[in-house]
Amino acid sequence: MTKTIPNYLRIHHGIERPESTTGEQSQNVITSFWNSYSDATGWRIDSRASRNSNTLELLPAVTSETPHGHDDEFAPTVGRIAATRLAAAASSLTDQVLRIRECLRQREVELASAAAMIGVEYDANVTADQIEQTLSDAIEACKCDAAALYMLDEDTRYLKARSVVGLPIERLQNPPRELRGSRGDLEAMVQDVVTIDNMTTGSIDTWNSPEPFAAGICVAIKVDDIPIGTLWLFRETTTEFGSTEAAIARLVATNLSLLLRQTPQTEIFENSQPHHAIQEIAQWQYESLPVGSALAEGWRVDGTIESKESWATGWHHWDVLPDGTLMIAIAEATDPTATGAMHAAVARAALAAHSGYRHTPAQLIQRVSDTLWQTNTGEQLVSLTYAHVDPETGDGIVASAGTISALISSRYGYRPLISNLSAPLNTSMDSNAANHEFHLLKGETLLAYSKGFATAGADQMTLGGHIRTAMQMEDRSPLALLRRQLIDLPVTSERGALTLLRT
Repeated sequence: MTKTIPNYLRIHHGIERPESTTGEQSQNVITSFWNSYSDATGWRIDSRASRNSNTLELLPAVTSETPHGHDDEFAPTVGRIAATRLAAAASSLTDQVLRIRECLRQREVELASAAAMIGVEYDANVTADQIEQTLSDAIEACKCDAAALYMLDEDTRYLKARSVVGLPIERLQNPPRELRGSRGDLEAMVQDVVTIDNMTTGSIDTWNSPEPFAAGICVAIKVDDIPIGTLWLFRETTTEFGSTEAAIARLVATNLSLLLRQTPQTEIFENSQPHHAIQEIAQWQYESLPVGSALAEGWRVDGTIESKESWATGWHHWDVLPDGTLMIAIAEATDPTATGAMHAAVARAALAAHSGYRHTPAQLIQRVSDTLWQTNTGEQLVSLTYAHVDPETGDGIVASAGTISALISSRYGYRPLISNLSAPLNTSMDSNAANHEFHLLKGETLLAYSKGFATAGADQMTLGGHIRTAMQMEDRSPLALLRRQLIDLPVTSERGALTLLRT
């Protein structure tokens, strides 16, 4: 039975302040659930035994409604084993709910900080605890009972709760409220602070308080005199707020504005421009890659690049030459840094320049190598695989230099096309590219791939097996199936691939 301590035995400390919005509200819901669990199953968790071990221990639930001397009649309606399994599942679900709420709580503060970062690169250093501690201090100083921080959206049409103290954390899950018609927030954005002694008078002065409290203070949060949100301090009883409370609210709003904009100045001024330049390079690389499509009647081509960096050191390309021959190419620079991305760009420009007139795959690779050799005294090392395919017969010739491999797969199996790796281009004046002739039958796919697949643990047998599965399923996008099968492989280094399917 639950005992209630008489009022005259309590020690009063004035107005009680909520310590943690997350903990208190979550525990109320969780306690209610476990009470319902005990009522439904007839069991309760032995908290003392469970605290000392990783397994749950159950005891028969005894409530004030359980008569003495009738243990058999009022025995638990659910067996101990079933009740234990249910309690274990509920406990895991409870832990997950608490983790999700904590993530929501922190994320809302990060979004609030991002809204305050006007014209600078954002770095989420502020924490939910810092914001909530500031709100708690404001509650204490103004002798209020709850506080809520609301931030404007980009269109300045809505106000969204980002942090609360003394209110249920579920408030963070509520949809945003419209700024239009929110008189308290609007006047605070004009006057900086508004004190409302009585919000229940029923007069024409309707403040549209976001919470049903008797009195409150609303102060604007500003950045460079631009309102980005409001802070509400609520009190359960009517009162007369004076100039002291208004001044405290303004100081808290200033502190919140500075806290939300907390970002190392060196990072803002030193790193924002280079970061922006790298993003522009990555965007150019992405937009310049061709999109998978039908290269000719009965021929489909596709390509992919996955990189752990913002940039890529590889590329793929395909086209139909003036004589009707299909050409495909895939390349990757040896240098994994942004410098390697520049080396790859030089090789790509050279391929585009030399592919417009008659040539063999070996000749084009040599011309690209010459360009790399002549344009820089440094080591612009690039791996390149280049192939010609006759769309009428399926006969092809491929030349390769470096670490790019290739295979041909059908529904019956696969056969290696390029497996003996060689020196990349620009290692010496002569490319020393390896030449291979091949023939693609209907229902076969040519796969060329970089060394990043092997680094992640996908060898030739794995890749050939997945392409074979795609051929057995008559999948017209074998590369997409390959990516789905390898989605769990970590991207430890850049990996690129190209497929040519003859349907």
